[in-house]
Amino acid sequence: MVVKRLRKEERRVQLLEVARGIVRQQGTEALTLGYLAERANVTKPIPYDHFGDREGLLMALYQDYSDRQLKKFRETLTVDNKTLAQTLRFFSAAYIDCAISAGPETGPIAAALSGSRALQAFLEACVAECADCLRTALSPFIVLKGVAGEAVLTAIIGAADALSAAAGNGVLARNVAEDMLTGAMTGVLEAYANSTK
Repeated sequence: MVVKRLRKEERRVQLLEVARGIVRQQGTEALTLGYLAERANVTKPIPYDHFGDREGLLMALYQDYSDRQLKKFRETLTVDNKTLAQTLRFFSAAYIDCAISAGPETGPIAAALSGSRALQAFLEACVAECADCLRTALSPFIVLKGVAGEAVLTAIIGAADALSAAAGNGVLARNVAEDMLTGAMTGVLEAYANSTK
């Protein structure tokens, strides 16, 4: 077997791309580090050096998606959003776009992460980062406080995940998913504002 020499970070990127392809074509059950080595045409120790074990690989796959999503959200925050409606529209577009560009394998990877307490805690930390980004985006217009504020974020992230998964799988058109997410966010925020009066 001839292994092309890549810098460590380049090799990691290559391994993550091959792993995503395995999940896309065969599901998460087929994803093992040995099979990843075979499909990436590298020796078996290389994936173990990068990820440690299968859980480490799953977390790296989801972390890569989460990092790209947060980067897109932060770019959204730098846009001069004059109104709440513009902020919601930009956030919806960024969320849906990220899911579509990540591909349909992101959902099965997230599901596989819920298998153990450690993996679930990792997944929850990624979701919390996303919720904090959303809280920051909304802060010029509405301050989310207490249990009700947390419920707002939970409802929005839940709707965003469901709609982005549908768009990522081709069940919904991008514009429909964005419109529905913007509408869901608007409705939840109106309900929150009415409950705090």
